[in-house]
Amino acid sequence: MRLRDADIVNVVTIEVGTVQLTRAGYADIGVDADRVGLTHEQVASASWAEPTWAQDGQVRVGAAAWVVDSGDARIVVDPALAADEILRSDADAATHQEAFAAALDAAGVPRETITHAVATHLDGIGMLAWRNDDGSWRPFFENAPILFTQAELDAIDDAPRPPSGTDILKELRGQGAVRALSDQRTPLTDEVTLEFTGGHSAGHQIVRVSSGGDTAVILGHLALSPIHLAIGECPGQHVDPAAAFATLRSFRDVGALLIGPLWPTPGAGRWHDGHLIAAGS
Repeated sequence: MRLRDADIVNVVTIEVGTVQLTRAGYADIGVDADRVGLTHEQVASASWAEPTWAQDGQVRVGAAAWVVDSGDARIVVDPALAADEILRSDADAATHQEAFAAALDAAGVPRETITHAVATHLDGIGMLAWRNDDGSWRPFFENAPILFTQAELDAIDDAPRPPSGTDILKELRGQGAVRALSDQRTPLTDEVTLEFTGGHSAGHQIVRVSSGGDTAVILGHLALSPIHLAIGECPGQHVDPAAAFATLRSFRDVGALLIGPLWPTPGAGRWHDGHLIAAGS
């Protein structure tokens, strides 16, 4: 699968109180339902998902970076995770990382201005790492520690089959670029908090933004597609499907702005009357 010029998407900016959230979109594409743990019947039953979240029987997904500006902090979340198969192959890694950096520049969030790089979990290395000409790796966001939960790092170390991106993550850990979070709740600013959820992976975390009486939640991979918000537990997608959906439902049903790192443009919406209303609609 290769990206075409027509797949390149644009910038979405959302304000939650005094916090600004920017989606620097790199590409939106359609994938077969089973690539995101759905059946064709489930996609067909979600007629509300057309054409934003699904189209012509395919599920639409995006490669993007969400950037949260809060006070003096500029926080990037899950930049192009789960896209290694397309973006981080040896042949095209350099081309895509240069283009992704250019997309961040165009969105007004250059990579050198990022202060924190949050990984909700490990699913490929995405744009957390920059591939050098000699094949070695360094942090993509050179001024930002990469934040994982300690539980996620422990699970990776103990896994009989480590997830995609483990070797590159090991290289970054050896450079001191990764910071482990041991608390259930880690404030990054007065308005932005990382919260351990588990559910999807042993050490999965989400990002909660609370400002001006409003709340936004960057869900990580608790919902690979907005369609997952409607179908309940997803065995096979999570280490603990019941816990994953319970957490998802707790955010869904209180009217929070829901953000999915893998969701296509605009990448965010609010749950209402059994479906997700896209931000800006």
